[in-house]
Amino acid sequence: MHQYRNDYSEGAAPQILEALVRTNLEQAPGYGTDEHCAHAAELIRAEIGQPDAFVSFVPGGTPANILAITSLTEEFEGPLCAADAHPTIHETGAIEAAGRRLLATHDPLGRLTVEGMQPLWDAAVANGNATTRPGMLYFSHTSELGYVYTRAEFDALCDWAAERDLAVYVDGARMASGIMAPGSDLTIQHIAERADIFTLGGTKNGMLFGEALVVSPRTERGRRAIARLPYLTKRAGQLTAKGRIMGVMYEAAFDPSTRDETGLALYWQLARNANKLACRLAEAMAAEGFESVLATTGNQQFFWVTPDEGAWLAKVFGAELQAQPDPAGAGRIVARFVTSWATTPENLDEFEAALAERSAKR
Repeated sequence: MHQYRNDYSEGAAPQILEALVRTNLEQAPGYGTDEHCAHAAELIRAEIGQPDAFVSFVPGGTPANILAITSLTEEFEGPLCAADAHPTIHETGAIEAAGRRLLATHDPLGRLTVEGMQPLWDAAVANGNATTRPGMLYFSHTSELGYVYTRAEFDALCDWAAERDLAVYVDGARMASGIMAPGSDLTIQHIAERADIFTLGGTKNGMLFGEALVVSPRTERGRRAIARLPYLTKRAGQLTAKGRIMGVMYEAAFDPSTRDETGLALYWQLARNANKLACRLAEAMAAEGFESVLATTGNQQFFWVTPDEGAWLAKVFGAELQAQPDPAGAGRIVARFVTSWATTPENLDEFEAALAERSAKR
């Protein structure tokens, strides 16, 4: 039975794997100074419409978060983030270990809001140097619980930050899913226009590993981050000797020759497939009476289930079970399903048949 545990269980998309095999015997300089990394950076700058953006490649999402946050802030500053943001619940204190305190709001479902940040800002202003000073906003697109930000919501966050001279960092581990979510009006070009730093995740979108860290030189914090990142990357142990591997993969993902009839590069096509099948999965779950935690068109889908239902879904489909306060007071838990670039319509046929068979036996 196909598993929906995460979007990085499989290896690499065939086109990306072929590029790695084709370039395997090339000899290239180390640490990201090779022609493949340079060309991949050029392709990304063209894709986002920012010809002067700084682009570097790091192996994983947590290192990308550490580097973005430490490069944008002073030691006495911290990022404003949602209570359920990835750094607060899934990174084992990595940001705090790097010397930055997380300033978490009470926003639910991993979504950051102006209303949630305002009390933290007010407290920091009132307490002066007795309180960690907010230096930036952190949020992921999609959110930790699959929320897809609208352009208006994104702009509201950026406007609020600009009024207070705060940087904006968008964790894009699942950026491709967020951008390609059906009904979304937030484009990568618009994010690139306004964010100080964002990432384009590869690990969760068809690559073996890797995240592209994209920094804007338009703001003072962005320019300072660009100057600091090479040193911070080395100090953090994230300067990869075989950096060219990431360059090759991103080169393949944004290769103009891979564009389809709609003009989308491979990077976006992979996410479009994952999202399409995630929506089909959600429809199947809803048809069996399962209540979604939130309506989303990204590749992560979350449902309220009883513990017994959760145990079955985890065993059969690899659903990840999470403890969340049940608004219905029924003691339910949350089951997460994640589709990927490799999920097929046939996998969903199997999923729907298994759900129907279980329903018929009850």
